[in-house]
Amino acid sequence: MDTQTLQESLIVATDWTEDFQSMLETQGVSKSSRKSYMDDIRHFAAWFMEVNGQPFNPSLITGVDLRAYRSQALESKVSPATFNRRRSSLRRLVNYAMTSDLLSYDPFQGVDLMEQEEQPPRWLNDAELHRLNRQIEQSVNGATTGHWKWQAVRDQSMIALMLYAGLREAEVAALDWSDVQIGERKGKVIIRRGKGDKKRETPLNSEARRALNCWKELQGEQGAVFVGKFGERISTRLVQKRVEALRRAAGLDEKVTPHALRHTFAKRLLDAGTPLTVVSKLLGHARLETTARYVQPGWSDFEKAVEKL
Repeated sequence: MDTQTLQESLIVATDWTEDFQSMLETQGVSKSSRKSYMDDIRHFAAWFMEVNGQPFNPSLITGVDLRAYRSQALESKVSPATFNRRRSSLRRLVNYAMTSDLLSYDPFQGVDLMEQEEQPPRWLNDAELHRLNRQIEQSVNGATTGHWKWQAVRDQSMIALMLYAGLREAEVAALDWSDVQIGERKGKVIIRRGKGDKKRETPLNSEARRALNCWKELQGEQGAVFVGKFGERISTRLVQKRVEALRRAAGLDEKVTPHALRHTFAKRLLDAGTPLTVVSKLLGHARLETTARYVQPGWSDFEKAVEKL
């Protein structure tokens, strides 16, 4: 019997699974999350059968089992993220077993999460930023129809607001022309409802002003700043899709998202010596600790450090 068949038989043959999944559904857990929980539990059930030589049932879980499962994960170099996800699924199952009187105690005592190093926010290094900006310019200058030109100039302006003003994708989508002020040598955007419904104002540098002016010449300055081909306000999903298309065309990895562009804005400010308090205000962070994450070194910082040796 192969591993998948064994896992299925260990779970399907028991009569608690439907009750457990019904409880999850009642708690508002999505179908995809319920499937993920059951996949993790099947993995544990297969391990349980191999180690203990008996079919798995929630009433049989002991602290000894859970600690041994954690030790095996460490020895086999399972990533902390994977183990912690599996542990969370088993935690759900144990809670169910305790409320259903299948277990009389909590076997999770002493079964800790695996520590995982917090990853710094993703931002673009100088080479990646060059490739993205080059692709954007090629899209604008290489457009063969009026519609493609219109879309390319719009995309250039959207990305400029994330890269050079630190706007979130939702803030880009919600922007109205009445919130944009552009002069010859300065400009700003007013974010009426940022995260937590907080208002803030962000200055626009020359790159952002130039991109917005190009877009304004094509679109005009009435109503929503960014619209779709039928004149409707764009969605955050469209912002994500356009960034995705441009990062693919530029040959950048899948972690280059709208939020990575905002992170790039913050990182470049900090690298230029801008005080953390100023960057925090520009990003609209409620807590300075949130902005402090951008001070943490990224992989490119590590590479630069060792190259100096």
